[in-house]
Amino acid sequence: MTKLKFGLVALTLVAGQTLIAQSVSDARKLLYYERFQSGRDMLQKIVTGNPADAEAVYWLAQAEFGLHDPSAAKAALQKGLEGPNSANPMLLAGMGQAELAEGKVNDARQRFETAISLSKGKDVAVLNAIGKANLEKSGDAAYAIEKLKMATAIYDAQKKGSKDPDVYITLGDAYRKLMDGGNAVTAYQNALVADAKYAAAKYKIAKVYLTQGNEQKDIFVRNFEEAIEMDPKFAPAFYDLYTYFFTRDVYKATTLFNSYKSNSDPGPAIDYEEASLLYAASDFKQAIEKASLLLSTQGDKADARLYRLQAYSYDKLGDSVSTVEKLEKFFSIARPDQILPDNYVTMALNAAKFPARQAQVDEYFLKAIDADTTVKNKVDYTRKAANFFKGVKNQAKAAEWYLRVMTVNPNPGKTDIYNAGFEHYRLGAYKVSDSLFKIYSGRYPDEVYGYLWSYRSLAFIDSTMEQGLAIPDCTKFIEIAEKQRDKNKNTLIPAYGYMAGYTANMKKDFPGAIAFLDKILEIDPTNADAAKNKDILTKAAAKQAATPGQGAAPAKPGGN
Repeated sequence: MTKLKFGLVALTLVAGQTLIAQSVSDARKLLYYERFQSGRDMLQKIVTGNPADAEAVYWLAQAEFGLHDPSAAKAALQKGLEGPNSANPMLLAGMGQAELAEGKVNDARQRFETAISLSKGKDVAVLNAIGKANLEKSGDAAYAIEKLKMATAIYDAQKKGSKDPDVYITLGDAYRKLMDGGNAVTAYQNALVADAKYAAAKYKIAKVYLTQGNEQKDIFVRNFEEAIEMDPKFAPAFYDLYTYFFTRDVYKATTLFNSYKSNSDPGPAIDYEEASLLYAASDFKQAIEKASLLLSTQGDKADARLYRLQAYSYDKLGDSVSTVEKLEKFFSIARPDQILPDNYVTMALNAAKFPARQAQVDEYFLKAIDADTTVKNKVDYTRKAANFFKGVKNQAKAAEWYLRVMTVNPNPGKTDIYNAGFEHYRLGAYKVSDSLFKIYSGRYPDEVYGYLWSYRSLAFIDSTMEQGLAIPDCTKFIEIAEKQRDKNKNTLIPAYGYMAGYTANMKKDFPGAIAFLDKILEIDPTNADAAKNKDILTKAAAKQAATPGQGAAPAKPGGN
């Protein structure tokens, strides 16, 4: 009987452990779907029932991280590390993540190295936890990749056995943090090799292409849709598709949002998204009212983005005072991940309408550029700032920002170079203007613009013509412009005039100067200045010929 009783107790314990394991697995599935609130609730019950369950404690902390509450995650880990789990590698890796969230980089690294040492570098779950931890803002993506490659090497060495696709997802995320989209996609594809139905992998591939702009629409939309086909409960894919169509197709966005909502946890974030659909439908007044109602009823639990929703709605209604007021409130309480670069641009453009806020315009444009992770968007924001200052006739700022476009853009095109050069020319910064147009003519040697504005800039620098600084560029400009003389006649006339003046006054070559004036008269026979100066030079040339060695001092000729 005693033996039988022991067996029943053992069976009960095993059954209990199985139930707990299944519950942790179920909770992890909820976290996979980004249903962090539901996952946290489930894991809290498990940990309450068995505080020594290190796996449950670790994933409870991950749920808290997902809910943007690193202090709660740390508290759960600290409690889990008490007693028999004080040296548990997974919990140490989790604590390192909490320390990274606090900016304690050195402390976190020590935790990771200790966890690796305790697990002898052979526990894939621990290595993955370290990789995941280093996705935090202050984490080291290169270090994460190094440890995750150790994990994938363990898998590669296995002749048989399943592989956790999440390891490859974490590896891909680490590459994305390093802005290495190619290796990120490869890692996500390897996740699909490990599990062909792992929707997160398709979703992550879509995210990579999404950052490359609308020209990759077919690729990222297809991958989002394939993620949903793999798993119709995968809410993150619904969400990204919804946000993509938010400003493009409000009906489609609403349908996608409803699918997202039905597969997500209820709460203030969902309420915010539902209210924002009023904005997408151009019902700005209703959007403001709905946001006000939610802020009033939900209090401190309300989503901070409701203030941004109000701000953008006021912006559409032309109320800059309220736009600035609501954005300031939003910036003061929003999490960093909730603030989009475009929010700063909207603030800059509205703040510019108030004299007392002029100094903030630069600040907000710079914040937008710093906040964005893609070069394309950084360049777009910089151009917006330059165009704004040009539009308000702030010449110095326009020149400064057009030049900044050149520094932000690793491969500036002709328009960027031209704008920077021309605005500096208008500002009177002729040395900078010349240097920029030298870049232009160097890259586009068969076009007239680089030579044209270089010679004009140098003409101001060498105002007496004594150094002849502008002559090479002016000569090259004429050579190219004459190939399309009718098209370029308005710029050829002053160039011929400049060359005539230099040839007459500096070289004392009156026949050569007359030849340039004749070119003006060929284009514009009624040009009075050219005719008058030709007459003066003709007489001077005759006098010079009659008195060899005696130079004349005619008036400086020029064209209109």
